[in-house]
Amino acid sequence: MKQMFKLLFVGIMVGITIIFSGCGGSGNEGANAVGNNLVSSEVMDDIDASTILGMVKASGIDANATNAFAYKAVKITYKTTNIKGDSINASGLLVIPTPTDAYKAYLASLGKSFSLSAVCDNHGTIFLDSEAPTSVEKTQHYYPDALLLSGYAGFASIFPDYVGFGDSKGEVHPYVMKQSAQASLDMIRASVKYMTDNHVLFNGQLYLTGYSEGGYVTMALAKDIEENHSSEFQLMGVAPMAGPYDVEGLAAFDLNANMKMVYPAFLAEIASSYSKAYDDINISDLVVKPDIFNSIDLFGGDYDTVPIHVALGLADVTIGDYGFNTHYANELFKDSFINDYQGNLNNSARVRFAQNGVYDWTPKSKMNIIGCVDDEIIPFTLSAQKAYDTFIANGAKNVTLSPIPSSYIPVATPTKPFVHQRCGSVAYGMATKWFSDIRSGAIK
Repeated sequence: MKQMFKLLFVGIMVGITIIFSGCGGSGNEGANAVGNNLVSSEVMDDIDASTILGMVKASGIDANATNAFAYKAVKITYKTTNIKGDSINASGLLVIPTPTDAYKAYLASLGKSFSLSAVCDNHGTIFLDSEAPTSVEKTQHYYPDALLLSGYAGFASIFPDYVGFGDSKGEVHPYVMKQSAQASLDMIRASVKYMTDNHVLFNGQLYLTGYSEGGYVTMALAKDIEENHSSEFQLMGVAPMAGPYDVEGLAAFDLNANMKMVYPAFLAEIASSYSKAYDDINISDLVVKPDIFNSIDLFGGDYDTVPIHVALGLADVTIGDYGFNTHYANELFKDSFINDYQGNLNNSARVRFAQNGVYDWTPKSKMNIIGCVDDEIIPFTLSAQKAYDTFIANGAKNVTLSPIPSSYIPVATPTKPFVHQRCGSVAYGMATKWFSDIRSGAIK
C-alpha cells in the first residue's frame, strides 16, 4: 500500500509468461469516447527498445526476455474536480510503448497489425509527493509499473497522480472514498485525447487495475464507469488487487482498543480525509490529538510514514519503535469514538464509511479480484473474499477470485516485513497475464 514498500518486480513472472500480443482483436475496437479536458502535455522520457529490454532483464521482470517496447513517458495535465466538486488541474503519467520494426514484422507474419490497448493503473498509498508517478518519472526516468505494463507487456499505461499530488498538491486527497475515482476517470479521458491528437494507434480496449488503495480506486472506478459512463467507456477487464472495498467493515476490524495497529498512518489519513470531506465528521471527535491534525498538514505530501507516526506520538525512533505493530488503536482514536462506532450504526463516520463501500454491486465486465490470503493490512476475508461473495450473490457472471498464498510470494526481509507489501509483485504479474490473455483472445 505504501510507496516505500512498493514492490520490486523480482520474481514477478514466476510461472508466468507474457505473450507479446500488443494488438487488438478481442472486440471493443474504438469504443471509447475522446475527452475534452486535456490541458497540456509534456514528454518526460523517450527511451529506445534496446535500453528498455536491458531494464526488463535487470529488474527481474523477465531475465530471458528477447523483446521489449520503446517507452515514451508523457506528463498529462488535465481538468478534474476536488473533494468539494470544484474544477482543478491534476496530473498523471501516460506511457506509450512503441514496437520495434522486427516486432511489427513478426505481427505481420501472423496477419496482425499493431495497435495499443490501455491499462489505467491506480497506485497504492503514498504520503510523499515525490512518490507520485510524474515525480518518480522525473527523478528516476522510468516508473516501475510502466516498465512492466508498457515496456514489457505492450500496453499504453495511464497512471493518475491522484488529487493531492503532482499538479494538484495542496488539495485534500480523497483517501479511500469514491471521489478518488474521479481523477482516474478524467485522466483516462485526457489520455485518450492525447493519443488521438498524436496519432497513437489506440484500439479502444481499456483495462483497469491497482493495488491496495489503488485496488479500492479501481473498484470504485469500474463501478462508476458501468453505472454512469457505459456509453463512454466499455471495459475489457478489471483487476482490483488487495483493496479495502468494505470501508465500514474494515474500520470495525481496525477500531479495536485491544489490538495493535499494523500501520497507523493509513488509519490516520482516513480520519483526516473524511473529516475534511464531510461536515458531520469532526476530527476532534475522532482522535486523541486533534491539535496535531489541525496544526500540521500531515498528509499534504511532505511527511512520510514514520514522521507521521512520530508527530502523532505513535513512534519513538530512538528506541527502534517506528510505529508498526507497536501501538493500540486507542492511542490514535478516542475510546469514546471507538465505543460509539462499534455500538452505534448511526455513528457519522460509520455512515460515511458505509456510503463509500464498493463491494456491494453487480459488475458486468470481466473482473479478476486478486488478493493475498495472509494479508495483515487488508485482510483477505474482509476484502477480496467478501467482495467476490457479494458479487456472486448479486448475480455477477464474469467475476473471478484469485487468492495468492504466502508460499507464492517473496520471503520477508527487514525492509519488507509485511505480506501486503511483498504480495504486490505477484499480483501485478497475475493481472498483467490476465489482461494479455483477454487482449489476445485466449480468454473470451
